[in-house]
Amino acid sequence: MKLSEEYTQESPVAQEPSEDWILSLMPGDTPLYMLPAWIGAISFAFGEPGCIEAFRRDTGNKWHPGEAPLDRMIDEACGADKKFIENFIKWANVAVWGPIDGEPELERGE
Repeated sequence: MKLSEEYTQESPVAQEPSEDWILSLMPGDTPLYMLPAWIGAISFAFGEPGCIEAFRRDTGNKWHPGEAPLDRMIDEACGADKKFIENFIKWANVAVWGPIDGEPELERGE
């Protein structure tokens, strides 16, 4: 699967809303004990302007939060804000977090 396909696939989150919808986006190969690290990595990436720019560049997503309260209410009612976050997390899972495949790339002592 290509990077661009992975973070644009439809998610079961859209059909089954719950309080844990963000946690449902954690990669399946990430052990549960890594949950705090995954949340930290995604949160850090979401707060980094460079990561947001890379996400927008890679995905073509140009959505920005509404500036006026009414615009933000419309975004929330339409789910635009949640969809942006969901797509960002899918992108960050690949571009920032990466697969859990065993040993770190650097050897000890380097």
